[in-house]
Amino acid sequence: MTRKSGSSGSNGPKRGSGNDPGPNDARTPFPTSPISNGEWVPEGITRKQKLVSKLITEEVDVQARRHAMTRAQFLRTAAATMIGFSVLNRVHGLDSWGDNAVLPVSRTDCEDLDAASERLSTKPYFIVDVQSHFVDWNEFENSAYCFLRFCNEPNDPACADDISVLGQANFIKEMFTDSETHVGVISGLPSGVPLGSETAAATRDLVNSLAGSERCLIQAMIDPSPTPSIANPNFRTGIDSMETQVRDLGGRAIKCYTYNGNWRLDDETVAYPMFAEAQRLGLRLINVHKGLPAVFAQGSAEAVRVTDFPKAVRDWPRLRFCAYHSGYFNPGSHPTGKDGISEFVEVMESMPRRDRRRCYAEIGSTFAITLLTDGGGSLACGNSGPPPCGPLSTAHLIGQLLKTMGSRNILWGTDSIWWGSPQWLIDAFKCMQIPASLQEQFGYPELTEKRKRDILGRNASKLYRIKSRTRRNLCSIPPDALAEVQEARGGAHASRSLRSYGARTRREFLSQFGWSYG
Repeated sequence: MTRKSGSSGSNGPKRGSGNDPGPNDARTPFPTSPISNGEWVPEGITRKQKLVSKLITEEVDVQARRHAMTRAQFLRTAAATMIGFSVLNRVHGLDSWGDNAVLPVSRTDCEDLDAASERLSTKPYFIVDVQSHFVDWNEFENSAYCFLRFCNEPNDPACADDISVLGQANFIKEMFTDSETHVGVISGLPSGVPLGSETAAATRDLVNSLAGSERCLIQAMIDPSPTPSIANPNFRTGIDSMETQVRDLGGRAIKCYTYNGNWRLDDETVAYPMFAEAQRLGLRLINVHKGLPAVFAQGSAEAVRVTDFPKAVRDWPRLRFCAYHSGYFNPGSHPTGKDGISEFVEVMESMPRRDRRRCYAEIGSTFAITLLTDGGGSLACGNSGPPPCGPLSTAHLIGQLLKTMGSRNILWGTDSIWWGSPQWLIDAFKCMQIPASLQEQFGYPELTEKRKRDILGRNASKLYRIKSRTRRNLCSIPPDALAEVQEARGGAHASRSLRSYGARTRREFLSQFGWSYG
């Protein structure tokens, strides 16, 4: 699926609440500061991040004029994405080429449309995104979540059909026609709001029907807490719902949140009945949100630590456990100061190898946050100076995970639709390398093409039992309607909305999610 040089795609609607401006006003090809999914409050846009945005805008405008294109048209090219990577290197003082570059970018990549397109498409990968989200607007009616405001006019029924918001139609567009994602796994929240299991299953069926092949899967959303909460008054995702979610709706794995009621994986009273039921139903993968404490859940920072992994993993040898977000804590958010993934690394290294082999790290949002952050927190990399930032922080993140977990125990996820189209994240991972200096200093493995293939799709294909006929074909999926739409639009880059949908600042967070934190 390659784009034709100069293809512009559709400008799309202007209306909506995505935090990036509408496509006619967009200035960068991807967000230049971290995007919150509503669970954590962003710190705001720093001076360095504003500089990144300014420099990308200036260079994009120069190249757009040079190619006789509008800004919106040029932003949808691979060259614009490469300009963004080049600016990240420049602002963070990193090499742009050679063995010590994190995101190698040549000047030709930024100026030649065909060269940039070829650079990002010559090595196709089979991509399985195990963390994707959207919002079911029907779930907001008469619910505790009606404060969410994703539209210009929250009470306007037309918002539910607006492609610029977080509904089903735009989810399909952003994930399956505006990115190279081959298979997406839909997740919700433990309460069943704002996305119920039935709606997730219906969307999966719609995607697969449109495609004519298996392009979408769902998780069984389970809350094992024994006491009903305000967020979950009807036990819609209680343990007793698991059989329906698995056998009737087709959930392939468990997704749970220890911050919902502040329970632990090693709690024999709360968590173990969930594991037993999952095992009875033939499931083998337990996915759990770890790190990124939820600001709306009191005590969340303690509940989302990974210290409960060793006993749970040891006690359930037939199950596999995945820490979503890789247990990542933003700087200053960990109860004992173990920011980044330092505690996750410590816990994994403390476990016997036979148990660690059944543990997985998912990198949704964590990969993006570190790529854009000014400081990655303590990344357990032994630096005596200031914490690494930007792409260097991401190199440490992936380097540590490779060293600790191995490439077969890392899963690709993006936390999109919050970040908009995940294509820029796919592009960044394709281009990324672990600098030779970091390999030598910290013992990180090289990020080879084989390891990239493992992380981007092979690992999840095995865990989620994706049909072998698609897993064997690492270059493409069987021809389907969604792939044809993508090709007709000019490829994965050409029709992107250039929007993101989460909050970038505290003010945006309070406005969008409506929380009152005093």
